[in-house]
Parts: sequence; C-alpha cells; structure tokens
Amino acid sequence: MKECRSVTEAGVASDFSHIFSNVAYLLLGALFMLQLRRRRARRVRSPRSEEYGIPAHYGMLSALGAGTMAVGLLSASYHVCPNRLNFQFDTAFMYVLAVVIMVKIYQSRHPDVNARAHATFGVLAVMIALVVWGVLGGGAFFWALFTVLHLFTFLLLSLRIYYVGQFRLERETLQRAARELAAMPRRGVRPLYKTRLVLLLIANSVNWVLALYGLWKQNPDIAGHLLELLLINTLLYMTFYLVMKLLNGERPRWYAWCYLGGATAAWIPALYFFVSGSTDWSTTPALSREMNHQCMVLEFYDAHDLWHILSAVALFLSFNVLLTWDDGLAAVKRTEIAVF
Repeated sequence: MKECRSVTEAGVASDFSHIFSNVAYLLLGALFMLQLRRRRARRVRSPRSEEYGIPAHYGMLSALGAGTMAVGLLSASYHVCPNRLNFQFDTAFMYVLAVVIMVKIYQSRHPDVNARAHATFGVLAVMIALVVWGVLGGGAFFWALFTVLHLFTFLLLSLRIYYVGQFRLERETLQRAARELAAMPRRGVRPLYKTRLVLLLIANSVNWVLALYGLWKQNPDIAGHLLELLLINTLLYMTFYLVMKLLNGERPRWYAWCYLGGATAAWIPALYFFVSGSTDWSTTPALSREMNHQCMVLEFYDAHDLWHILSAVALFLSFNVLLTWDDGLAAVKRTEIAVF
C-alpha cells in the first residue's frame, strides 16, 4: 500500500485526503436538515393534536445537523495545518453534539423540563477549560480533579434520571431525604425502580472503569479522552432509553430499527479508527503528517479519513434514530406515555 502523505497532496494542501474526507460531515449534516424540513412540512399539512405523541423538538434536531456541518468545516481547517493551537476547534463541536443528543433524549420524556441554556453551555465551557488546562499543564493534580468531577457529575445525572427529574442538589431536599431515611430506614434501602437502578449501576460501573483508566494512563491527549467519554456515555444513554422503551411495551417502527442497526455497524469501526491515531496535534505539523497511515481505501483514504467518513455516517444514522424511534407513540396520549 502507498503512503497517503505522498499521494494526497493537492496544491498547497499536503494532507488533502484528511481535508476532503470531511465532506461527509457537510453532506450528511445538510441531508439531515433537509429531512427535518420535509418532516416538519408534512406535520404542518397534517397537524396532530398536541395531546398525543412525543414532542418533536425540531430546534434541537436542527442544531445537531448544523453542528455536524460545523464539525466538518472546522476539522478540515485543522488538517490544513494540524497543531496544538487549532486542534480543539472541531473537537469542541463534537462535545456540543454529544451534549445536545443527551439533552434531546432527556427532554423526550420530560417535555415540561427545559434545559437552561446558560447551564448547558456553562458545562461545555468548563469542559473546554479543562481541556485547555490539560493541554497546557496537566499533571497528577489535574487528573485527580478531572476524575473527581467526572464521577461526581455522572452521579448527579444518574440521580436525576433515577428520580425522573425530581432530584435537586439543594439543602432542603437533602435534609428532607435524611429525615425520611432516619424515620423509615428500610424504605431507604429498597429501590423504587429496580430496572432503572440496574441500568444506571451498569452505566456508573463503566464510567468508574473509564475514570480509573484515565487516572492511571494520564493520556496527554485529554481532548481525545474527553471525546471518548462523551461518545461512550451518549451511546450508553441511547441504550438506556431503548431498553426502557422495550420494557414499557413500546416497539420502535421497523425503519427505526434499520437506522439503529446501521448506526451500530458504523460506530464500531469508527471508534476503532479514531483510537488508532494517524495525527498528533501535540507535535509540529510536519511530524504530525509523518504519522499518517498507509492508504487503506482507493489508495487515497487512511485510518483517520475512515474515522471522518464512518463517524459522519454514524452520526447521521444516530440522529435518524432520535428522529424516528418514538414514531410508534404518535397515537398515544401523552398522559399515558411512560416517563423515564
């Protein structure tokens, strides 16, 4: 096989394949937005009572399509001259996509709970600040703090999901819970939602493994490590949602299963090629290009190109899962739809 860095030069771009492969993000992001526009137009022509089905949240879904296109543009700009000053551009938008997906899933069953914009983007700002700190300094103290924040944040989210959005980290709430636990200790150790508890314990176990691995490894590529955490937790939340649907007797339509199968088939190799690493922002652009793998497809695309293409396909199919997996509830009253 030929070395991609020697066959993909085009004009002033010496890493053209890594730039060109980002077209997949642009095309599939635009296609998803066109799908949303068509679906919304069909809904306008045939309006449905607001008392039935899951709220569509087209704004969030449109944000996912636009965010995917932004990832493509910023990833292409990074590969023009990969270095530690611009590597976080596209990575930051991947963080945004992961967070918006999780917020969208949560709001599907909690339409009365609106995500506060300042809180959501505040979380993203903290993530990016931690990445910058890890890139500039890092060290044992950073990784200890990062691990504590990771596990504490996931614990809070787990409690919120378990108590169906009713949990608040406030003094009055904690004092009331302590009084009830002291008055009826047996009730405090008996789970109200056994299935939900088991699924959340599995997710917490996965995050403990990831957190301890990160603390032990202390990977200098903190941006990639955080992206892996967000992607894995997004996939875990989608799995949780699907399992809870099935346990509550809800059956996605056949085309939603097709999207889900395609997304799974795309995510597995995409994540494999992502961790294989054929670029390195921490080195000079020239040294980063020296890491380019041999061409694997059409004597043009290497492992990182395949990450671009497969992750774009996986995101597109995952978005379609979010769009369609509750279509079977269109004729069900919202008051009869399970909350989880």
